[in-house]
Amino acid sequence: NLLRAVSHDIRTPLTSIQASASGILDNYDALGRQEKVELLEGIRDESRWLIRMVENLLSITRINGDRAQLQTTWEVVEEVVGGAVGKFQKQFAQIEVETSMPEEVVMAPMDGILVEQVLVNLMENSALHGETTTKIRISVQKLPERVLFCVEDNGKGIDPAILPIIFEGQLPTGDHAASDGKRSMGIGLSVCMSIIQAHQGDMKAENMAAHRGARIQFWLPCQEENWMEEA
Repeated sequence: NLLRAVSHDIRTPLTSIQASASGILDNYDALGRQEKVELLEGIRDESRWLIRMVENLLSITRINGDRAQLQTTWEVVEEVVGGAVGKFQKQFAQIEVETSMPEEVVMAPMDGILVEQVLVNLMENSALHGETTTKIRISVQKLPERVLFCVEDNGKGIDPAILPIIFEGQLPTGDHAASDGKRSMGIGLSVCMSIIQAHQGDMKAENMAAHRGARIQFWLPCQEENWMEEA
């Protein structure tokens, strides 16, 4: 099911990369500098997206392997969020990202690299599929026995029809609002859910009633006594 779901998403950018590279090689003298730059930028952007897709696939195999053991350590949540925001804004500098953290230092047991990837995926989905997204807000709350992460955007929101299946990794393509037929939101969210469930946590998606935009929350278990001992 996973291979069937990602086959189109991987083939499309590869085709674009091949066409752009061939266009430069076959018409090098005829193309102006700006045209060459635009084709090279397209190759770069498609390559970046393919790298993210491969990272997602590797994360799935790492988590779902028969002998896979998730190695967690106590991480400072603010540092994990900061790392994710930094990576996201290297690619989407035009989108404002606001963070809201508790005044006290919050630590939680996690695989920091995987949770950072979850946050990056969620922000990328907001940027790519929100269509009108100009601002993303990440907030963290320390609740009894868990840490709650919330990613909100001011985009067009999520089609209510796909909310019940949004984490299943098999969202429809074509004209459906959840996908542009090139970069399917379903695979990234399926990866996110797998990572959070491997941490014994959970995730949910919803549209915000007060204003336009989508909200995705996930939480990780965190025993207070263990957290205080580690701190």
